[in-house]
This record gives sequence, structure tokens and C-alpha cells, in this order.
Amino acid sequence: MQWDNWRLLTLVSLAGFVGLLFGQMMAFMFVASLAYALWLQHNWYKLWYWLQKPKKRRSPSAEGVIDDVCRQIEQMRQQNSNRKKKMTDYLKRFQSATAALPDGIVVLGEYGEVDWANQAARELLGVRWPRDNHVRINNLIREPAFQQLLENHIHLGGTATVKSPLNEDIQLEVKLVNYMGSGRLLIARDITQTIKLQRMRRDFVANVSHELKTPLTVLRGYLEAFTEDTDSEQWKMALPAMRQQSERMHMMIKDLLVLSQLETGEKSLRRVPTDVEKLLHSIIEDAKALEHFHDHQFSLNLETDKWLVCDLGEVRSAVSNLVFNAVKYTPAGCSVTLSWRETDNGVCIEVADEGEGIAAHHLERLTERFYRVDKGRSSDAGGTGLGLAIVKHVLQRHGAKLIINSELGKGSSFKCCFPETSAVEKIPV
Repeated sequence: MQWDNWRLLTLVSLAGFVGLLFGQMMAFMFVASLAYALWLQHNWYKLWYWLQKPKKRRSPSAEGVIDDVCRQIEQMRQQNSNRKKKMTDYLKRFQSATAALPDGIVVLGEYGEVDWANQAARELLGVRWPRDNHVRINNLIREPAFQQLLENHIHLGGTATVKSPLNEDIQLEVKLVNYMGSGRLLIARDITQTIKLQRMRRDFVANVSHELKTPLTVLRGYLEAFTEDTDSEQWKMALPAMRQQSERMHMMIKDLLVLSQLETGEKSLRRVPTDVEKLLHSIIEDAKALEHFHDHQFSLNLETDKWLVCDLGEVRSAVSNLVFNAVKYTPAGCSVTLSWRETDNGVCIEVADEGEGIAAHHLERLTERFYRVDKGRSSDAGGTGLGLAIVKHVLQRHGAKLIINSELGKGSSFKCCFPETSAVEKIPV
């Protein structure tokens, strides 16, 4: 700017000197000033022309103040470009991070309108972005509990439990938090499994208390009724019942310890190639020694000669539970079939019986601790209610799964299906 002033002064002074020689000093100074003004106007026009499309045109070459203005503008453009790039990168990182979250994330504007939503929000809440952009969230989720949460600005940060608009079987925990001033962040988390586990925990505590209380009550009743004067005949009559109840408690505590070891992973897997045919024959012999065995007919169906790589002790325990249950809960003389075959689900050990069958609504909960289809019948059979829970955990440790099929009046089938990689060719003895 200062240089422009000196340049103008020099130009006017020089013109005045030349004009003085010709006797037209003022005229020459006026013409010089006018020329300088036109030159400045031309440069300002070039600046204006460039500013119309600065991205597509090169900055004008000029001197003086206009050059300074061009440099300042160019610097500001570069700074804004860098700042915009950083903000774009931050936005992409935010969207990538939230997109990877299992929780549904919805960014809400000042009036509850949808500004952005991740993929999980689409799957849990049915909010699709950008289709639902600027749509008010209360028009998409109409659960009364959510509407109350949305309208209650005083308790912002609270939670509400709602059903998923897409699936009523899915329970969601919905939370609203402040986000960038007037905005809000909606977070939806699938708590279906958590609710199920809480229910199972309550049932477990109640059941284990009941199951231990019953034999203890029997033992305590006998001990309180008997005295030193009680004759030996009464003791002889009571001892079998006391022995039975104490054995029941022992088996229950033993099964609980086994479950605890399986769940916590305290016991490491010792995978070895196992002759399944030999294993099944051995389990059948053990089943024939049960007190509940009454002329049950066993059949063995071997459709493959492959061996199974597994922890022999754990798999033997799991299959034994299934076979022993088939003996305990089927009428005398019924057929129990053990199969070893290759299927689309992998290699499977199947235990099928011709018993009474199990109603469909019980099947999902059969592997829960202490869950019984018929509590009275289970108690009479001497079961602890933990057998199928042990089976489930053993199979989970082996990467296998339990498939249960049953039909009332026709019997039940329990398949232990292991990955194909668990099967190896028969090892010659």
C-alpha cells in the first residue's frame, strides 16, 4: 500500500516536471493521475473477474495493493481448503467408526429431525439414511416409551426400553445425549440377550435354592424326628431315603462344578483322535447298568468310519447325558438309536428315542439350567436339570452345535454336530 502511494507520487511529480517544461504542468499531472487510475481500475477488474471462478482461473498478475490482496485471498483459500479437507476426514472417520458399531446411532437436529444414521440404526430402528434425512424421529418410532423420552428434555440422558419397530422380539435400550449444542444423539442398543440372561440368572438362583432345599428338608425332617431312643427298624427305613437325597445333592453340586469349569475355561481342551464306534458301544454298556434301564432296545447306526478329534472326556460326558436321558424318560422296551454320520451340518452324533416327545414351545429352553418339561417326572428320574446345559457348553467349546427335534407322541432326536474339520480318517490299530 505504501509502495503504491510512492509510485503515484513519483508518477505525478515526473508528469508535473515534464509539463513544466512545456508550460502545461497541471494538464500533464491530470493525465498522469487519470492514467494511473485507469490502470488500477483494470487491475481491480482482473481481480473481480478472477473472484467469479477462483477454482477454474489463475490469480491475476498485478503489482502493489492488488497483488497483496490476491496473495491474501489465495492464502485464505488454501487455509479454507485445508480446513475443509480436515473436517471431511474427521466426518469420514466419525461415520466409519459409528458405522462399525453394533449400536444404532442417529444424529438428531434441534427439532428431532434425522441428520444422519448408521447401518445398525437401519437394522434395529428402521431408520434409513439418506432416505429419512430431515424426517422427525417421532414419526418413525411411535413407541409410547420412546415418545415420552423424546419429549422429556429435563431428564435428557435417561433411557427407555422399547421394542424394535422391525421385530417385536428384539428389545432395545434407547438413550438420548446432548450433541454439538442443540443437537442430540440417539443410541439404540440390542439388550434382548441381556434380558434373557437376567431372566435365566433369576431362574437359576430360584431353582438351585429350591433343588437344594428339597433334599435338605428331607434330611432335616428325619434328623429332627429321630432321637437316641429311636429303634433300629425306623432308622433302617429312613436311611435309604436319606442316602438318596444326599446323593442327589452330591450329583447336583458335581454338575454345577462341571458347568462352572466349562464356562470359565478352567479346564483346557485335550483334543485327540477318537474312535466314535468304540465310544458309542461303551456308552451303551454304561446305560444298560442304569437303574432306570428296563429292557430298552439299543441300535447303533454307523454311516461313516471316520474318527472325531475332540476332548474324549467331555464328549463322552455330553453323549452319555443324552443317552441316559433317553433311558430315563422313555418307557420300558422303547428303542434308542445312536448314529454317527456325515451331514450338511458337519459330522454328527445323534441320539434318537421313541418316547413321549417334547412340545415345541419347550425346545428353545431345554438347555437352560434346571429347566424341566415335567418337573415331577424329572425328580422321580433322579435328574439334576443340568445335563443338557452341560451338553451345550461342551459342544460350544468344540465349535459344535446341538440340534433338537421332537414331536409329541413320536419321540425326540438330539444331534451333536461338529465341524467337518473335526473328522479325520480312521487310524489303523
